[in-house]
Amino acid sequence: MSKQIISSKTPTMIIPQGTEIHSDAHGQLNIRTPGNLVIETSGHYGILESLHGSIRIEPEADVEAVQVRCSEACYVQGNLTAWKVSAHSLQLESQARASIVLQDTKELSIGKGAQLVGNFSSEKELFVLFSRFAEQLKTLPLFARRSSETQELSEGDDSGTLVIPMTREPEEIAAEPDHSVSLHSELPDPLFFALILLEREFARSAYGPTSQRVIEELIKLLQEKDLEALSLTYRTLCGRIVEPGGDIRRAFDLMETYFSALSP
Repeated sequence: MSKQIISSKTPTMIIPQGTEIHSDAHGQLNIRTPGNLVIETSGHYGILESLHGSIRIEPEADVEAVQVRCSEACYVQGNLTAWKVSAHSLQLESQARASIVLQDTKELSIGKGAQLVGNFSSEKELFVLFSRFAEQLKTLPLFARRSSETQELSEGDDSGTLVIPMTREPEEIAAEPDHSVSLHSELPDPLFFALILLEREFARSAYGPTSQRVIEELIKLLQEKDLEALSLTYRTLCGRIVEPGGDIRRAFDLMETYFSALSP
């Protein structure tokens, strides 16, 4: 393109050599660049990565990303929602908002008026905390409504349901549980959190019809507390999900850890 055609008022995008930009199976944009990365507009992303520089979220940008990775600093001036941020430092400037589940940084700076939600150091820490407050979590409107609906559906059923009680120690989410039969008792913590993750993935509708049906079947087994059938089929069902996302993999790990603890 001739330089005379380019107006000084025309926004220009420069893509450095070595930059990779592609869309993943869920339709989320992934950007991997060797240098600094600046996000000026709102958007949903899979992975934002700067190999040798920093990442900046501009004031007017509302960014959602599964992972944000950079070797130097992650500057947030606008809004950032992320599952995990890995950087040397995380800096929230004045009035910035960040909701980050997992944070892997050496330095943290929060400006006046800024807000940070989350900030767990590992997934184990996250689930251990949730297990400590499982009863409070289950009283939230979303889960309370679901429990009420499940109970109404099961009131007419006289058959017993195999239910494994809550774990004995919060720090041992997948600790060996006892077996008991109870019609309305709750799911054990690992399976309860697996159900939350699966329902969230199903609601996103980011998968094809076959994968959606498989996720729906897993959700049904968990909601009905059919743990015997689930223990025999969850590996096969999860294997049929095409390009599973992070939540699907975490749900599988929870089920795998739980049922492995039951094996003699």
